[in-house]
Amino acid sequence: MPPRAIHPEDKLRKRESILDAAQYLWATQTDRLSSMDALAQASGVAKGTLYLYFRSKEEVLLALHERDMEQFFRRVIERAQQAEPMQAQDLSKLVIESIQSSPTFMPLASLCLGLMERHIPVELGVAFKLRITEQIDKAVLALQRHFPGIGCEMMMQCYALMLGLWQLIKQNPVHQHLVAQGIETNCKMPVTEEQFLQFLGNSLTTLLTGLLAQTHADQSL
Repeated sequence: MPPRAIHPEDKLRKRESILDAAQYLWATQTDRLSSMDALAQASGVAKGTLYLYFRSKEEVLLALHERDMEQFFRRVIERAQQAEPMQAQDLSKLVIESIQSSPTFMPLASLCLGLMERHIPVELGVAFKLRITEQIDKAVLALQRHFPGIGCEMMMQCYALMLGLWQLIKQNPVHQHLVAQGIETNCKMPVTEEQFLQFLGNSLTTLLTGLLAQTHADQSL
């Protein structure tokens, strides 16, 4: 086992390497992140060392979800700070790129809602919410130069659409059974990952365009 990290920057690197291992397990193992033992082995740290960073596998998953969200907001802010004007489809594209860049982005976005209600200490959940809210505020502030009417409420509506479509299509066992059996219905749902992402991107663009237009109309009254 490597020596225990002492300096803050070493601890941060160790924490990131643990999260990298957790993401690898999630993406490659059928039983996902099954235990802290599996994560300790995959990350190359002693189990006792692992518990210095995370008290449970649920805390690992929440931290991994937060990292995905931070990377997404970083993408948004970096793009919003550019001089080139943004359209609704540009913001939708950033969402799709974030999903494509991380195999845990949407699965953990859905899973962590339940984790915080049942398996995460309240103080940890509150701290997570406050940090994410701060990230949203920064992203909204950056986006307002391109979308004057955008706000936190609009961002939440987009996030709700993302989660809803993910759970309806990608996490619905009945839909997955129909796809596996090759059974078609009149309401054709996306089958492949590419089709789902295109459907999600189009849906987000439609929602954003409508919300921004309504906000502009309300402000003109």
